[in-house]
Amino acid sequence: MLYPKNIPTKTYEELLAENLGKISIYADEWTNYNPADPGITTLENLTALQIIQQNQIEKIPRAVSVRLLELLGYRRQRQKSATVYLEADGKTAFEIPAGQRFMAGELSFETTQPVRMGAGRITGVFCSTADGLTDFGQILDGSVSMCAAVFGKKAEENAALWLVMDEPPKEGEEKILYAKVEESEGRTPFSDQEEFSFAKICWECSTEDGFVPMRVEDGTHGFLADGYLRLTQPKGCKAARVEADGISGYVWRARLVQNEYDAPPVLRYLSGFLFPVQQKETKAAIHSFQQPFPAVISEETTKNGYIRVYVREQKACSYVIYEESTGEDDRGRYYRKERINQGRYAIAFDRKRFGCAPGRFRDAVKIVVYSEEMMQEYCLGNVYGFDEQEIRLPGEHVVLSDFCVIAGRVMPDGETVYDFLRPGRQSGQEMYFSLDESEGKLVIHDPGSYVGAKLYLGSIAVTLGPEGNVRAGNVFTPVQRFCGREIRFYNPAPGRGGAYAESFEQMRKRVVRQLNRAETAVTPADYETLVRRIPGLCIKKVHAWMDHERNEVQIAVLPESGEAFPQLSEKYLRAIKAWLDARRLLSTVVRLRQPVYAAVSVSGTIYVKPHYEGSRKQIEEALLFGLDYVHGSMGFGERLRFDRIFREVERLDCVSYIHELVVSSPGGAHVTMDGADMIPAPDCLLYPGRIKLDILPQQGGR
Repeated sequence: MLYPKNIPTKTYEELLAENLGKISIYADEWTNYNPADPGITTLENLTALQIIQQNQIEKIPRAVSVRLLELLGYRRQRQKSATVYLEADGKTAFEIPAGQRFMAGELSFETTQPVRMGAGRITGVFCSTADGLTDFGQILDGSVSMCAAVFGKKAEENAALWLVMDEPPKEGEEKILYAKVEESEGRTPFSDQEEFSFAKICWECSTEDGFVPMRVEDGTHGFLADGYLRLTQPKGCKAARVEADGISGYVWRARLVQNEYDAPPVLRYLSGFLFPVQQKETKAAIHSFQQPFPAVISEETTKNGYIRVYVREQKACSYVIYEESTGEDDRGRYYRKERINQGRYAIAFDRKRFGCAPGRFRDAVKIVVYSEEMMQEYCLGNVYGFDEQEIRLPGEHVVLSDFCVIAGRVMPDGETVYDFLRPGRQSGQEMYFSLDESEGKLVIHDPGSYVGAKLYLGSIAVTLGPEGNVRAGNVFTPVQRFCGREIRFYNPAPGRGGAYAESFEQMRKRVVRQLNRAETAVTPADYETLVRRIPGLCIKKVHAWMDHERNEVQIAVLPESGEAFPQLSEKYLRAIKAWLDARRLLSTVVRLRQPVYAAVSVSGTIYVKPHYEGSRKQIEEALLFGLDYVHGSMGFGERLRFDRIFREVERLDCVSYIHELVVSSPGGAHVTMDGADMIPAPDCLLYPGRIKLDILPQQGGR
C-alpha cells in the first residue's frame, strides 16, 4: 500500500460485544442473545473471520506490494556501478586488457572491454566563419580558462569547429571526447528521454574523397551542456591529411547546418581521447574460450594457482573439471599452465598426451579466476529444494551483471558435472533464483532439477554505488605498467551513475512523489510548473491564468536572454506548445502569449541630508531596482505598490524626506491605475522609464 494506515485493532471480545449491541437497531424481533441461538453462533463466526481478515490486511507480503507497483509501471531501481572516463597523458600506443584495475585512492575501477589507446592526439582546434579561421588550441589545456564561441559569436550557419589530429583514425574506430561548455544561466537540464535540439550539426571527416559524413553520438546537445562526444570513423573511407589555411593534420569537423540557438554555444575545455572504467572490485571472474588453444589469461591471481578450469567435451553438455598436470605420466582430464610473461599465463590442452581435450565449439572452456579471499569462500552450499531458500554470499552490494554461480551435480554414473547459472533465468529444468544485491544473498525460488546440487561462486564483483561518483581531476593508478613505464591517467569529468539498489521503502516514497507530481496540467499553477520543467529551455519567468471570456488558459513566458526586451523565438514556441499539448486535458485550449513591456515614469521632489555625496545616484538606483520586472524578482502582472517604492526611497540614509513622488505609465494600454498603485496586464512586465527628480538639500527646521 502506498499510503499505509494503521487499522484500528480490537479484540475478539470487543468486536463481538459491539456487534451484539447493534442487533436491536436492525432487528427488534431478535430477542434471544444466548450462545445457543444459531444467529449468535453465526455472528461469532463472522466476528472471528473479521479478526483474521484484519490481521491479513496488515501483513501484505512485500513481494505482493512490489508486484502491485509493477502493475502501475514502477520497478525498483537496480544497483549500478559508477562509470568514469579516463584520459592518458602518454603519447605511446598501448593496449589495456578487459578487467584491468585502476585505483583512485581506496576505490577500485575496472575496464569492461579491451582498450587500444593509439598514439594519435588532438593537436589543434579551430573555428572557421565568414571572417576567417580562429585558433582555439588553448581549450585543450584544462588549466587554461578560455571561452571559445564554437560557431562564432553569432552562431553563423556553415561555420565549423575543426578538430585536428596528428595520426589518422582507423576505419570503424570509435573515439570519445569530453566537452565542458559555458552553460546558459537558468537553462533546464536536457533530458535523454525528450529529443530536443537547437541546431542541426553535420559531423564530417577528411578522406581521400573529400569530407564525408560520420556517425556521432552527441551528449552535449549541440555544445549547450557538458557531455561526451562519441565519433566513429566511417568504414570504407581512408583518412586523408589536410594542409590548408594553417591547418595541418587529419580532421574531424562539426559544421552548423541549421541554427536556432537561443544563445551561441561556448566551449571552455575539450578533452580526448577517453575510455570508460566502472567502479567495482572483481573477486571472481569467468573467462570463456574456444579453439584454437592455448587460452591466455592475465589476472595477477593466476600465479597463486587460484583458478578452476571447466571444459565441455561434447556440444550441449555440461562442463567437467580439468586439473593441472603435475607429472609426465598424467592421463585423463588435465591441462598445462605456462607463464608467458609478467601477469600472463597460458592454459594448454593436449589430447595426444592426456587423452582428453575440449570440443571444437563456442565456450568449450571456462576458466574461473578467484582472489585469495574467494578461494576460502567460493563454496556456497547445497540446494535443499524447499521454497525460497536463501544463501549468503561473501560480499554485499553485488553487481548483478557480473554475478554467476556454478551448480555441481552427481550423475547416476558417479560423474560430477557443472552448469553455469545466472539469476532471473528460467527455462526447462534450470534453477530459477534471484539476487539481492544490497544484502548479498541469492534466493532460490524454484530449484528445478538441481535439488541436492552443490553451488560454487562463478563470478562476483562488488561496488560502492554512489561513492564511485568521484569529482573530476582525480589521478587513477593502474595496478600494472603499460609499455614498460608508468602512464598517468586522470578523469576530466566526474563519475556518474553509481547507486545502491533501491529498498522497498525508498521505492514506495519515490512512487508517492511521482504520483503527486504534476504531469497533467489542471490548474494555472500546474501549467507554470510544467513550463519551468521543459528540458533544454532557459525560462526566466512564467505566468498562467484563466481567460474566462475565451474559456482558455493563457500563458506568458519570459526567456533568459541578453536582449533588453526578450521575445519567444519560434523554437521556444514550438517546444512549449509540444510539451504542453502532451500534458493538457483534451478539452483545454492553451494560448501562448509573448511578453509585453510597459515603461514606468517617476517624477517628484526629494530632500536629502547635507554632506551626502552621490545622493541622486543612490535614489535612482533604488528606483531602478524596484521598477525592473524584467531582471528583478517581480513577475508578470504583479501589482506595483506605491507604498513599497516610497519606503525603498525613504529608508535611504541620504534621504531626509520625500516631498512629492508620482509614478505613471506613458503607454497605458497594458497598465491600469488603482489609486497610487499600478496594475500591469497578466502578460505585462514593467521596466524603468523616464526618471525626473528634483533633488534638493534639506531645509532648515525639518
